[in-house]
Amino acid sequence: MGTWAVGSFGNDAAGDWVIDLAENPTYEFLRETLQNSIDMPDDSDTNASAVAAAEVICIIDGNLPADYIEVEHDLSSPVAALQQQPASGYLKPLAITCLNTILSSSELKELWENDEEWINDVRRLIQKLEE
Repeated sequence: MGTWAVGSFGNDAAGDWVIDLAENPTYEFLRETLQNSIDMPDDSDTNASAVAAAEVICIIDGNLPADYIEVEHDLSSPVAALQQQPASGYLKPLAITCLNTILSSSELKELWENDEEWINDVRRLIQKLEE
């Protein structure tokens, strides 16, 4: 996994996922991303994509992450498309479950386990989703 920053979008997997989101800006795509990570906790790229998906859920609500300017691909079009669709109430709880799974037992956590900044960023993301 190519990583250049701790934030949700600071890695190659998240960048690739953002491209896929632009091609398929649906709540179902977000759900599938989160569920895939829950189903495959031993795949760091899948986990990193799920962290990005959880962050996009917050962005849809107008809660921009600190690393938003680091996103290599413009999220404005897919976010606008998602905002025009009926909101999905099940996504935030699913994202919280997914992030808790990532923090408790995942390949991504193993890669970052000695980095308190990353752990705290994921915890802050969970808190934003709980608001």
